[in-house]
Amino acid sequence: MNTLFNMKKVAIACSIVLWAGSVQVSAAESELGKCNLDFAQTKILHAATPEFVESIRQRSGATVTRVERPGEIYTNEYNADRLRVIVNKNNIIQHYVCG
Repeated sequence: MNTLFNMKKVAIACSIVLWAGSVQVSAAESELGKCNLDFAQTKILHAATPEFVESIRQRSGATVTRVERPGEIYTNEYNADRLRVIVNKNNIIQHYVCG
């Protein structure tokens, strides 16, 4: 009985150590060139000039930007390094998202 209790304590301790390690790795991964929009509103009405889009890309940490226009076809695969800027027919930014 006592041995079983000790084994449970060891199993719980190992689980906590593994969980803590994975949390630290996740935090480190999010800082390495991944798109992050914590700084911004995701809905904005602004012209999608090259300068403005580049400023958003730099602030987001993304390495790639894709401006998506109505009626055009785009791939659906997720890319954590990409900033997607969705514009209307007048090239006004409707919103932007990571992916």
